[in-house]
Amino acid sequence: MANDKNGIDYNKNNIVKPDKNRNRILSYFLRYKNANELRYSSFKISLIYFVFGFIWILYSDNAISKYVANDIKTLKNLQIYKGLFYVLFTAIVLYLMVNNIMKVIQQKEDSREKSYKKLIESENKLKESMNEIKKFEYYDFLTCLPNRGFMLKKIENILKESDDKTRFSLLFLDLDNFKMVNDIFGHDYGDQLLKNIAWELRKCIDDRDIVARLGGDEFLILFADMCDKEKIEEKARRIINLFSRQWNLSDREFFITASAGIVIYPYDGTDLQTLYKNGDTAMYQAKDSGKNCFLFFSQYMNEKVSEKLELENKLRKAIRNREFIVYYQPQIDIKTMQVKGVEALVRWNHPTEGIIQPAKFIPLAEESGLIVEIDEFVLRTACKQLKAWMDSEINPVTVSINLTSKEFQQANFTGLLKEIIRETGLKADFIELEITESLIMKDIDFTLNILKDLKSIGVKISLDDFGTGYSSLNYLKRLPIDTIKIDKSFIDEITEDSKEEAIAESIIALAHKMNLSVIAEGIETEKQLEFIREQKCDKAQGYYFSKPLPVEEIEKLLSLPLVYTK
Repeated sequence: MANDKNGIDYNKNNIVKPDKNRNRILSYFLRYKNANELRYSSFKISLIYFVFGFIWILYSDNAISKYVANDIKTLKNLQIYKGLFYVLFTAIVLYLMVNNIMKVIQQKEDSREKSYKKLIESENKLKESMNEIKKFEYYDFLTCLPNRGFMLKKIENILKESDDKTRFSLLFLDLDNFKMVNDIFGHDYGDQLLKNIAWELRKCIDDRDIVARLGGDEFLILFADMCDKEKIEEKARRIINLFSRQWNLSDREFFITASAGIVIYPYDGTDLQTLYKNGDTAMYQAKDSGKNCFLFFSQYMNEKVSEKLELENKLRKAIRNREFIVYYQPQIDIKTMQVKGVEALVRWNHPTEGIIQPAKFIPLAEESGLIVEIDEFVLRTACKQLKAWMDSEINPVTVSINLTSKEFQQANFTGLLKEIIRETGLKADFIELEITESLIMKDIDFTLNILKDLKSIGVKISLDDFGTGYSSLNYLKRLPIDTIKIDKSFIDEITEDSKEEAIAESIIALAHKMNLSVIAEGIETEKQLEFIREQKCDKAQGYYFSKPLPVEEIEKLLSLPLVYTK
């Protein structure tokens, strides 16, 4: 045992114990702050004793000589008694003095001992608390799993002690669309779901493996001494299959999937940073590949990420340099075969690559948030162009503008649209905003409020890609929409597949019963046109009539009375 300068022992469990060999009295005299008081009290007693003794010596002999001066025997006896009395008196005085001092010392010593014990107890509690804090530094409170700090330190230690034979693999796991659980059901349900998933993951792995929660809905699993790809794949499949089941929480059923990326040491990296980066890359590639799967890291993924970063940088430059333009695809009134509307579609006019189609850059623009600026550009440009056509005596048509979820959910979107209408002087009823079913179902109440605000302005609302989402008829009747747009996927097979034909026919009939207009998009053949005409579809658009055109060409088309002869 090692004693510190305060005489405190520290055992191997870091518990503080008092030193039994410590001299209490000596400690008191060395440390007692009120020693002067004790010395002063002793001085008073000694002074009293001195005065009394001096008087006794001075007067006692005279008194004795006065009464027994001639009796030598009696005088000797009195002298003996006088000495005995003086010794007794001295003993009593010393007893009183020492007893008084000892009482004070004992009281002070007892008080100091209590304080000393309290100090020890406090220090013990502090040590225990520090041990708990150190423990929780590597512990996730919610799931009772090791946390990010623990796992990273564990991997670092493995790497420090590694040799040519060291092998292990890491599986980065991320839940798909977990945010929706929190947003729809609340964080309490989300937390409980994470606890249940953590418990199942622990049961799913081997004793030598470690699962940790990195944070949020991300987990990291260490497969010790594992580099056999087939065995790793077997374990990964077992983990992903956990999510094929339903999760029951407080009488609610949850279905959630997960995506995973796997790296193997030393093939996919020899340091922690590289392994972590590559594992994360593989995991996000699994998400981009459709989710609910796992992928091993491969070098092409880094190349793909590099391409993605390069494209994002080009997109930012394109916005800054105003490289985007708007094309317009005509929408034909099937009864009159006249152009009654156009759909505004963005194109990227790259200075060296020419016209870039939306499919190449829109997904990344949505992911990066750049789509908000692109959407606003399309909205402003289309409204200005429509007003210019009206001022030049071209027959007025409705302009349809696609809205992405990020633009629609902007807090100031309604205000932005009002500002554009005011600036351009355009009538609001010539603007038709297209939203998708999936956008509506993200938050039906929020969507309804925004749509009501937009309708109060006077704009029209079109439900795009109808039939591909999961909206119910109950929600459909609540939506303040004007038009339903039949998705191209139904139109493609209507002349060859009776089921697709029946679906398209039902959509048109349903819309008309709800007093909604119907547009069929993706018309590419005369047979498709004839079918939707028979079903009394209101409008059509597609390559059968025209591909999306730049402003100069669409203006020529708008000037024609007919674009198709019956």
